[in-house]
Amino acid sequence: MFHSVTRKPSHFFRLVFFLTVYVLVALGCRPQKGEETKVSPEILSQPQRIISFAPNITETVFALGCGDRLVGVTDFCDYPPEVATIKRVGGHINPDLETVAMLKPDLIFVQGLHEKVATFAEQNHIPIVRVNMDTLDTIDEGIRIIGETLHRKEEADQLRSRIQSELAALRKETEQLPKLRVLVITTRLTHDMNNLYTLGGASFISELLEIAGGENIFHDAHQAYLEASKESVVARAPEVIIEFHAGEKLSEEDQQRFREDWQTFASLPAVQQNRIYLVMESHALRPGPRIAEIARILARCLHPERFTAAERS
Repeated sequence: MFHSVTRKPSHFFRLVFFLTVYVLVALGCRPQKGEETKVSPEILSQPQRIISFAPNITETVFALGCGDRLVGVTDFCDYPPEVATIKRVGGHINPDLETVAMLKPDLIFVQGLHEKVATFAEQNHIPIVRVNMDTLDTIDEGIRIIGETLHRKEEADQLRSRIQSELAALRKETEQLPKLRVLVITTRLTHDMNNLYTLGGASFISELLEIAGGENIFHDAHQAYLEASKESVVARAPEVIIEFHAGEKLSEEDQQRFREDWQTFASLPAVQQNRIYLVMESHALRPGPRIAEIARILARCLHPERFTAAERS
């Protein structure tokens, strides 16, 4: 089953992941419209020493056949397995600029604005390319930009086409299924249910949820990521709750405790019907080449009778 794991969760990991997501998105650290589509004219030849400051970018570089050019990746990059041998350069909050300098990159990729790294790159005359991959359209555009930058346009087009085909196939499978009202919890650091972080319709997860046969109960929120009040959750009465613990290793006991926390909302249809799912794949909140896999995970949560049976046959 997609939520079976073995070890205790790391509170530090959850805290850092939470902060990273909200620094990148909720606080608006993203380029202005159009800025992310430009490739610096300084990049005239194929870069050979690349640093990636986002796991989704790292995955994309590998998917385009250029993983051997990566000399530095973030502390959170864990896929594909080959990434384990690449030097770590910190993360969005704590970039290790000393290590970056030592690696002598000829190109740096970042997600959003990432001011610390951008300033460092400018001071050291290192070309930097920004992408803003947080909706299905911008994920597609980001793959195109990375492919163009790495002189892998054909490979990028093939990857984009494959992702679009897989999502279209899933949409066709779910179009006749009932659209269930879903509460998505992107981050929950404690068990007291006082901080429920969710997402609005502008997030790629919300878009994938719709493809998977659900409807985000906060689809009308203007923010991509937000904190939901208890009152609003009760008023919108979700039929399914999907709680992300991306990259965590929760024991069966820990998983059960997170589910039991929802008894605070005993009136919710999702709680009454025991439709509470924990998703722990490390890429589950990652806007990159595996978004069709994420959509399938969501589909199994929403319609297990349809998709779990199909996968077993």
